[in-house]
Amino acid sequence: MYDVFCYGAISLDISGKLEYSWPQSGQASATDYKMSVGGDAAIVSIMLAGLGLKVALGGGPVGDDAMGEHIRRILKSMGVDLIAPSMGKTSISFVIIDDIGRRSSLTFHENTPEEEIPVQEKEIKDSKYLYVDGCYGKNSGIAAGTARDTGIPTVLNLNVPSIPYMGLFNTVIACETVSGLFSLDPGEAAARIFDVNKDTAIVTVGEKGCFHCREKENVQNFPAFDVEPVDTTGAGAAFAAGFIKSRLSGRNFMDSIKFASAAGAYKCLSRGSYRIFSEADILEFIKNISSSHNFDIS
Repeated sequence: MYDVFCYGAISLDISGKLEYSWPQSGQASATDYKMSVGGDAAIVSIMLAGLGLKVALGGGPVGDDAMGEHIRRILKSMGVDLIAPSMGKTSISFVIIDDIGRRSSLTFHENTPEEEIPVQEKEIKDSKYLYVDGCYGKNSGIAAGTARDTGIPTVLNLNVPSIPYMGLFNTVIACETVSGLFSLDPGEAAARIFDVNKDTAIVTVGEKGCFHCREKENVQNFPAFDVEPVDTTGAGAAFAAGFIKSRLSGRNFMDSIKFASAAGAYKCLSRGSYRIFSEADILEFIKNISSSHNFDIS
């Protein structure tokens, strides 16, 4: 049995830090470049494995090419079971980090029809938790329906294609860009998402923290941990991984939000698409980062 099954985007990320501002047109240079596994579902799976969980990953597609082989090798070394057939071309993302840690990206991918990308229903049923990154539409719904029929809790990282299916998920997490489709006010966006899924809605807004709603007309804000970001890539994935780990560990909702927020901030202190961390790392980070956060958990 798996602790978590992750489903969604898998890519190869090539990232670099800009030496100076990029003009609207023309050429720029980037240093400190790195190559790593990318795609939200993939990096959530890696960070969950780093937290000591048994994790499987589906989606993709991952091609029978050099990039795909590199991804398979890295995932295996990280302890993630990739359960996806070789098909299509492996996606490649170029990620640019500016001088204050913000990211921009461009992804090259083959338009593989979604219906050709399998949903691993057997493995989902054999898991304790399901995470879906929302880059697919109908497949997100199929995965969620399978989990719901089996009584498995689900988390969706909301993306535009998955909006019609968000009512099938227990927890919906939306970044500021996607939540803006519901309301430019993140608290109001959380309330509107809750009106659809009737369980848990979380809107993450970077340095402003996150807004969460679990009851009608009861939206709360948890402030962000104050850090100087080096690279914000993967912060949302770290948040999701921290949240799922906490829920599986039996923590209550608010302690899970706090742990997840700390995990997201901790990732921002490191370059690359993801950062491996343990539960002890995050608890020590919380202890050291700010006396203003009352966070007494074990």
